Amino acid sequence: MTGGSGNFIVTGAAGGVGSAAVRQLAERGANVMAVDRDETGLGRTIEGLDGPGEVVIRAADVGDENDVRSYVEEAIERWGTLAGNFNIAGIEGEFQFSGEASIENYDTVMRVNARSVFLNMRYVIPALVSANGGAIVNTGSHLASHGAATLGAYCASKHAVMGMTRAAAIEYASAGIRVNCVCPSSVETAMAERVSRAINPEQPELGKQVLIDQGFNGRLATADEVAAAGVWLLLDAPTHITGILVPIDGGQAAA
Repeated sequence: MTGGSGNFIVTGAAGGVGSAAVRQLAERGANVMAVDRDETGLGRTIEGLDGPGEVVIRAADVGDENDVRSYVEEAIERWGTLAGNFNIAGIEGEFQFSGEASIENYDTVMRVNARSVFLNMRYVIPALVSANGGAIVNTGSHLASHGAATLGAYCASKHAVMGMTRAAAIEYASAGIRVNCVCPSSVETAMAERVSRAINPEQPELGKQVLIDQGFNGRLATADEVAAAGVWLLLDAPTHITGILVPIDGGQAAA
């Protein structure tokens, strides 16, 4: 869909990366259904938007099949077709060692981070098949291919996203559907602030420095950078690119 045209669904649209993705797509002329359970946050996402694309906000639970089916059907009814889907919704969950971790935390993290990706692809892909092609971008993590102490459920969920991305890319390449995954390390968002406090509750700024030091360029990623990588994969990437994981990690993947 080179040139910025098309109709897209963006999940996690009330968060830092999600709101940036909605803005960037709308500025390129795309119509966007912005989905999040945080209706107040969705309102902030659309404040001041002046791009040519139409943005519709929908409060929904991305881990609920009925909600996902409903907003996908609504987008198709509204615009006639879909060009793609950017799955950004995600949570880090509680910080727990594996031998002490709660089943409830595991289930919650997997529901938001992995089940939501499964459900969105389950209902978006048939629309893309009908449209003779399109693109899906899922959001993994640096931890989609690594581990981290106290974040076992999160790591499991992001490994699952990586696997689903690769499987769907293989399954639907012949239908003209590209499925790729952005894999950021820590991003300057509220999630990084929470992780920083978990690392060092007394001095969260030192916890943040631990995250910064994991990369090699002396800073965290910005929400705009992560969103831009996903928007590039949706709109501008060569059509032969599918099934890849794009690190946005200040060089961590190179080490």
